[in-house]
Amino acid sequence: MQALAAGLLLAGAAAGAEWQELFNGRDLTGWEPQTKVDWQVKDGAIVATKGADGLLTTRETYRDYELEVEFRAPDGTNSGIFLSTPKTVTDPANECYEVNIAPASNPFPTGSLVGRSRHDGGEAPEWRKLRMKVESGRVLVWLGDKQIIDYKDRKPLEGGHIGLQFREGRVEFRGIRIRKLGLP
Repeated sequence: MQALAAGLLLAGAAAGAEWQELFNGRDLTGWEPQTKVDWQVKDGAIVATKGADGLLTTRETYRDYELEVEFRAPDGTNSGIFLSTPKTVTDPANECYEVNIAPASNPFPTGSLVGRSRHDGGEAPEWRKLRMKVESGRVLVWLGDKQIIDYKDRKPLEGGHIGLQFREGRVEFRGIRIRKLGLP
């Protein structure tokens, strides 16, 4: 009986993890660019408009977590949010989980998991929200309030950084927060 009570206590503590802000809305504290991109903070958002393809990554790494990100991607944008990623990526279909932000004409439009699972998304000029959950190789993605991806990786990744991608067009990110899952 004691073991059951202890197990329930641990499960409750893990489920009640607090959200942590990854972006303070003022500067890029806690983030580092991996290529030359004009990453800057404007009006409480991380903004990129030009530079070499690449990531702005968290300094910390994460394994099992839930992540929320608001983004704005007008026509002509191709970007993404990289989960459990190394600082530089050559093959997102194997090295990380890339939640794409791209036009409907892209093989993996907005909300898709590049190389793994397609969603019929696209660009939009207004702010939208992605919520992503990575746990033991299972990746769930919500666009707005609608769950759009439920993917189970046969070779789960060990964890890594969170990365914001610049590839093409203007992209903006804000409201970036994370909640660790599992035992602290």
